[in-house]
Amino acid sequence: MANKIQVVIVDDHKLVTDCIGLFLKGAKDIEVVGVAHSGKEALNILKEVTPQVLLLDISMPEMSGIELTETIKKKYPDMRILILSMHSDYNNISDAIDAGADGYVPKDVSSEELVEAIETVSRGKNYFHSTISDEIVKNYANKRQKSTNMLPQLTKRELEVLQLFAEGFNNSEIADKLFLSVRTIESHKNHILQKTNMKNSVELIKFAIRNKIIEI
Repeated sequence: MANKIQVVIVDDHKLVTDCIGLFLKGAKDIEVVGVAHSGKEALNILKEVTPQVLLLDISMPEMSGIELTETIKKKYPDMRILILSMHSDYNNISDAIDAGADGYVPKDVSSEELVEAIETVSRGKNYFHSTISDEIVKNYANKRQKSTNMLPQLTKRELEVLQLFAEGFNNSEIADKLFLSVRTIESHKNHILQKTNMKNSVELIKFAIRNKIIEI
């Protein structure tokens, strides 16, 4: 019994926690040591038991699974958190990862894969269901494509101005280097801001770094 992976289930629907409990009851290496139906109840349970894995939902009243993840990671940094949610959109996935979640699986996952996910995160590894991984990759690809597509819109001269600006030269210095007027450099910078949808100089420098216009 001592070698089993101890799990606490957190979901505001009792039917869900009952079903998950039944799923996990047949797993020889897993023991459910607590069930909570709110974030507050979960925190109270953790005062009494210290499971290796917390299995929790995102959508809960009063305290969401994201907020609970952040709180638990601060209080119990070694505790592993596996999100089990009906939400598989990138925003929820990203928020969960940023909060410290170690894995993410949808609620329609098979009992076999749920067990595999729990075992994986308990060993200190991350586990993301294929639909979750696909969503992460798709979003990354979209962002990369949008970023890359901005570059061809800049003229050769605008790229020169952006590179020099990102390297720390001011308008006057850039004008001297390119044999242009300061007013022309200011005009180029305004065009660059408009084309890249950047709001200020700081964002413009980050854009230059992200697109490898300058190296850091």
